[in-house]
This record gives sequence, C-alpha cells and structure tokens, in this order.
Amino acid sequence: MNSEFFLRIHKHYLNNRKSKTRCNRLSWQKAIILNPNEQVLHSWDGNCERHHKAVVKAFIGHKTVEAKETHSGTLALTSQRLLWFERRGFLSKTERAAFEIDLRNLSGITCGGTINKWVSITDNEAECIFHLAKVGSKEIEPFRDMILRQVEKAKTISFNGPQIVQNVVIGAPTNQKETITKEVVMIPCVYCSGLMPQTSVFCPTCGAKRKQ
Repeated sequence: MNSEFFLRIHKHYLNNRKSKTRCNRLSWQKAIILNPNEQVLHSWDGNCERHHKAVVKAFIGHKTVEAKETHSGTLALTSQRLLWFERRGFLSKTERAAFEIDLRNLSGITCGGTINKWVSITDNEAECIFHLAKVGSKEIEPFRDMILRQVEKAKTISFNGPQIVQNVVIGAPTNQKETITKEVVMIPCVYCSGLMPQTSVFCPTCGAKRKQ
C-alpha cells in the first residue's frame, strides 16, 4: 500500500516536471511578437555573455570597470532579426525578450573555443557572446551560414523595398490621345524576393501565392 502510494506521488512529480519543462521551452514563443511577413526559422538554447561598464567603489572614491553578465535563455532566428530571450525566475522560469539584432545591421559573426564553442555576434552597437547547446565544432559553420543567408536576403529585400512605378495607359483611339498615370505599389515576394504589384494574388516570378 505504501509503495503504491509513493509510486503515484513520484509519477505525479515526474509528469509535473515534464509539463513545466515543456512550458519553459515554449515560453519564448509566447513572448515573441513578429513583424508583418516575418517568420521564425530556428532557435537555440544556451547562455549569453554581455559586457558593459560598471561603477564600483575604490579605495578612494569610485572607478569604472568592465563587468560581465551571463544569462541563460534562447536565441531565435527569424527572417528579419536575431532575438535573445532571457530565462528569469527561481521556481517558475519564464523567458522574456532582452534584446534583438536587426539582420541588416549585423556586422560580423566569429566562432572560437576548443572545448566549449562560443559564437560572437556583433552589430552596430555591441558584441554578444553566445554558448549554444548543440552548436559544436561540426555545427558552427552551418550555424554561421544559416544566419548569413538570412542577412543577405534581408538586405536584398531592404534594398529593393516597396517601390512606386508608373504605368502609362493610352486611351481609346480618338483625335486627341489621353494619357493616364497610375501609381502601382511593388512589394517583394516572401519566397523569391522578386517584385510584384501589391494587388497581385500570385508572384509573376515564382508563381507562389502572395501571403495576406
């Protein structure tokens, strides 16, 4: 009787632990707010080191020193950004958006480390060092290439951007021809990045249906 009772308690504890773990893994997905036409492509668990200046007490007065903060969380890659969600809380851990890096402003990705691999991602403002799970010596290059491909796509779409072109329509043959100028908004296709009229249902380049 006692053994069955403790067995049920242990099973209940394991089920609660699994459900909490499952909630923690999904918590960053609940916190993320996507822009129009933005998609989540991949995510990695790990920790992030951020360096900043801090003022501390000295023997005489105060002095400024370099400080380092390390937080665990999730790095998410979308078609437009890199987002870091920090894991906070003691008993019930939740993840909240700490900072983001616009892929168009990304200036460098470097990798290093012999045993514990690290990834340094730099934008126009700061450098962040990540230690990510399942990103070892074999996964470093695919990880870097995946991000750089999205950087190239984001910069291409930003360069092309929504453009205004002019369509000239000649009226019915009369003694006096009438010219009508019509503005057509061109937007990039989310699949092939080709330009298409905003009113089109299908992309003229790849034939994909435009996302609403």
